[in-house]
Amino acid sequence: MIDYETDDRPDRATRITDASVHDGHVRLTWADGQRSTFHAAWLRHSPSFPGSSRPAGPGGRFPLAPGLAPHAAVVTAAGDLEVSWRPGDIETLFEARWLRENCYSEAARAARKRPALTWDAGIARDLPRGDHDAVMRDDDARLALFGQVLDHGFALLENVPAVPGQVAQVASLFGLIPAAPYAEDPAFPGIVDVRVNPAVAVATRKAHFLAPHTDTCWRQTLSGLVLMHCLKTHPQGGESMLVDGFTVAARLRERDPRAFHLLSTVPLEFGSAVASRDGRRDDWRALGRVICCDAWGEVTGIRYNGNSISQLALPESLVEPVYAALEQFEALLYDQALWLRLQLQPGQLLVMDNHRVLHGRTAFDPDRGERHLQTCAVDRDDFHNSWRRLARERGDAGWRHDLSWGVS
Repeated sequence: MIDYETDDRPDRATRITDASVHDGHVRLTWADGQRSTFHAAWLRHSPSFPGSSRPAGPGGRFPLAPGLAPHAAVVTAAGDLEVSWRPGDIETLFEARWLRENCYSEAARAARKRPALTWDAGIARDLPRGDHDAVMRDDDARLALFGQVLDHGFALLENVPAVPGQVAQVASLFGLIPAAPYAEDPAFPGIVDVRVNPAVAVATRKAHFLAPHTDTCWRQTLSGLVLMHCLKTHPQGGESMLVDGFTVAARLRERDPRAFHLLSTVPLEFGSAVASRDGRRDDWRALGRVICCDAWGEVTGIRYNGNSISQLALPESLVEPVYAALEQFEALLYDQALWLRLQLQPGQLLVMDNHRVLHGRTAFDPDRGERHLQTCAVDRDDFHNSWRRLARERGDAGWRHDLSWGVS
């Protein structure tokens, strides 16, 4: 059974009031009126079933059980479920709370999903934000910041000391920091300096306009969270821009369902070929969909950088329709009514979900001033684990929520 770290019984709303067996399924009625159906195969896979702890091996983790089915189901005096199985006269006991938390009815699955709060440029009136000192010392402030990143895909952290290396200290709160391909200092392999450097053939080392994009599209697994810490701001340009990819996808689906279908089903090749730190020419390539959806059609992630999309190598019948779909996607992406524009100031730090939020930068003149950011990434799964662990420790029931899978 799951370790609940408490022996509390289920609350009255989630007590089982009736249990019965129909056609090999167990049907339950709960005190709040909800109904659940549990299949025999599902119950046999549960921690309460004899042999459920068997290791994978020749016998299989999911062994065939011809004819084995629930025969009777009753609610115990403690409010749990007791099931009798035949053949074999097997008796199993399932905790009511465990059954409710793992119920897979349509209503239960919908209730477990943490909804994404889509946004446009109007979010500037009420930015999701936090304070550095509070987040560093207080678990509740940290949990609130985590929640804003989950809900909106980004948050702005204020009052971060404007000294090199601070971005990694903040990032460590969210999870593990992987090595970055274009880090300059071997002593800090996870940190990338974003400032003009003509000797480095990477777009972030230039001063031209950068269109909204997600980072590392050319890797099969995108960077998870991206953190950007401002050390020096340019006096005239270099504004950061953020776009909610979920808003773009929703509008594309409404405006042009055919384009949405193509970009969510047809994989494209993304690539990057630039000089690496040692002077050799890198050749990154990855295959992925621009819009990632789950099995039920819900958008879970965005992979997009127009400059990284390779020449299409698709069946002839798809070439023109896919190019047309990309044009439709970019028409929405370049709608500045969707752009949140921020002139980051020293001490401000952006945290972004790179599987959802696209970011870019306006052009600036390097002869008129310096712009210097430090960035690093955090593994997205690791962040989700950090959030669940902290939410559970702080008594926030949200730790049970199902989160967006991101780019797959």
